[in-house]
This record gives sequence, C-alpha cells and structure tokens, in this order.
Amino acid sequence: MYNKIAFYARISKAGQQNSHAGNSIKNQASILYNAVSVLNSASKDKISKENSSIQFFIDDGYSGRSTRRPAFRKMLAKAVLGEIDTILVKDFSRFSREHILMSEFLEQVFPEKGIRFISVADCYDSTKNNTSLLTSFKSLFNEYYCNDISHKVKSVLSAKKEAGCYCMANVPFGYNKIPCTDSSIIGINSDEARIVHKIFTLAADGLNCREISDILNTGNFFAGRKCSEWNSSYIWSIINNPFYAGIHVWHKYESGIRLPKEYWKTSTGKHSAIVSTELYNKARQGTSKSSPKGRRHIFHGITKCKTCHKALCAGRRKKEFLCCNHCQPGELKKIQADTLFKICLDKINSEFLKHPCPFKEKNVLTRMLAGDGQCSLHDKELLLNNFIQKVEIGSRHDIDIFWKFHL
Repeated sequence: MYNKIAFYARISKAGQQNSHAGNSIKNQASILYNAVSVLNSASKDKISKENSSIQFFIDDGYSGRSTRRPAFRKMLAKAVLGEIDTILVKDFSRFSREHILMSEFLEQVFPEKGIRFISVADCYDSTKNNTSLLTSFKSLFNEYYCNDISHKVKSVLSAKKEAGCYCMANVPFGYNKIPCTDSSIIGINSDEARIVHKIFTLAADGLNCREISDILNTGNFFAGRKCSEWNSSYIWSIINNPFYAGIHVWHKYESGIRLPKEYWKTSTGKHSAIVSTELYNKARQGTSKSSPKGRRHIFHGITKCKTCHKALCAGRRKKEFLCCNHCQPGELKKIQADTLFKICLDKINSEFLKHPCPFKEKNVLTRMLAGDGQCSLHDKELLLNNFIQKVEIGSRHDIDIFWKFHL
C-alpha cells in the first residue's frame, strides 16, 4: 500500500479556465482522483484513497520549461526527504517540458528514491517498467512544442514592434497604454509627462540624480504607480531611456543574453516624444546617479581588510580615512590615506635601493622622492598601481604589502 501520495497539477496561464481541453486545475484534479480508483482495481500495488494521505501541489501560471516553480520544488523536496512515495500527474507535460530533466527523473532520481511515478494520460507507471521509445518521443515532443510556441510568439511580437505597436506589459512613466482592436498604442499621460519634462530640464541644468530626486520628493511629486518616492536610480533610468525622445529600442536580449548595441533594433516616430532630442542628449551628458563624490582615493582597488578581506573605501564623513563597512555595523576606520601612502612610499624606496628597478616607473619614483613625496594624484596612483598588488590592513596599522613584481 502506497500511503504518501502527491498529486501535481500545473497550468501555464494563471486562472485559465479551458475546461474543454482538460488542462484546468479542476479537471486535472478530477482525472487524478479517478485514476486512483482505476489503478487500485487493476493493480496489486494499492494506492491509499484517503484524502488525509494525499498532498495536492498546484502551480498556477508557471511554464513547464522552468524549474522555478514553488509547488514543484516543494514536492521534490518532500520526495527526497521520504515524505512522498507516489507522484501522479495528468501527463508528462504537466511535470516538465524539458526532455533531459524528464529523463533524469524517470531513469535516475525516482528509482533511486523508490518513488512511484504515474502519468495517467500517457499510461505510464514506473512499477510496471513500461518505459518505451514512445515515452522518450513524448518528452521530446513536449519540449519541441514549447520551443515552437516560443519561436512563434517571438516572431509575432517582433512583427508588431516593427509595425510600431507597444507589446510590453508595462509602459514607461509618463505614458498610458491605450488598447485597440488589433494592436496597442501608447499615449502621453499629461500629468506624468510634465514631471518627466521637469526631470530632463533639471538634468540639463547640471543637477545630478540625487539632487533631482530630493527636489521631487520635497515637492511631493507623484512617483508613479509602483513607487512611493523618487530615488537616484529611478531618475537615472528615466534620463537614460530613449523612449522619451521618441526612440523605441528592443531586441536587447536573446535567450537571456544581453546583445551588443549593434544588434539592437530601433524605431522612431511610432509614438509621441515627451522631450526633444536636444534636451535628451543634453540631460544625459555628465549625469550621475548620486551627488559628486570627487576623485576616488588613491588606494582604490588595492586595499583590503585583514579581518574580512573586503575592499576598503573612503569614509563618508572623513574622506581622508580608509574604512571597512563589513566588520561591524557602521564604518570601522583603519588608517588615513596620506599615512598609508607615506608607509608605502618608504617601503617602495627601501626595496628600490636594495633591488634596482627595471621598470619605466623608475622616473616617477625618482621624481617623487626628490620632491619629498609632493606630487600629483596621478603620479601617486601610477606608482601604487604599478608597484603594489595588494595592501592588507588590520588593526593598529598592521599592514602587509604584496608586490606586483618578484624581488
């Protein structure tokens, strides 16, 4: 008697009610319950019909190509832990549309765990060892069907975009999606468009994203349907979106991989622009996400904390200090950048005197030593980046220097 039963049902579109096709959650459940009665009457390996012993796992609105299905993962976890000994599905495609994944579970995972797998519509029962060539062809066909549908959908969407239709689920801030009989067109939301134009105007005047967001939040400007307030990243995404200048860009990704810009597709004049091309280009020039932080410290990229081995950064309030933001809540001050540079300069000087330097940076070092360390930031960075590979800083100026060359 199999007492740990799991029913699994899946449907691709959430809330779909195509009962005539037998793929709705309700119909799948009915098929699985009826299958239990038929199997018990025809087989010696009985399945418990008590509802208390049956666990029902449902994924409503998930593709069979994806393994990121919450109910699917939960069911497999319980199966591995021994809480499930029988799994019933309507057909193979409900479990998965991946041929390799389906074969792996049928031939390796389920037999090793002693789990009985039953596919009602495919007349498959793992206890009968009725795996045949037809089973493999069915899983291959399920995967082919999914790939074919995906290709057709992408082709239709691409053709619609070429024709000027907006086929994305969400529209940018400042626009409204107006449904039509055979396509979707984009219209300007006048209230939001005024805010977008204000953002581009402020950016063109030289304000950075953080300053613009503070102005909008202080003035209680509407931040959109999905955001409660403005932030620098949100402002940056608006300023760098060519859609507001009347340019629609798509085909940035293919099979989950971001394509180079020369493969992107664009169209102009298919929707109304909120800002002119001149204002768009002017706003983008020199716009940063946050307030200007000045030049990065000269040890950027080569200083690490000895405790957590994370990179050190300049202090928020005291920029002259190198701090660790990971060892404790808040900043942990390690050392002043000027003090560390003097230590490194002395070390480089001593190693240079012991071992004549064959590098082109010898002139930089000589000039720096002659000027008592008074040189430009560029020279300091050049010296550090070419002589030092890493500097680890512990507590109380406990410093280890790793050279870029073998002494």
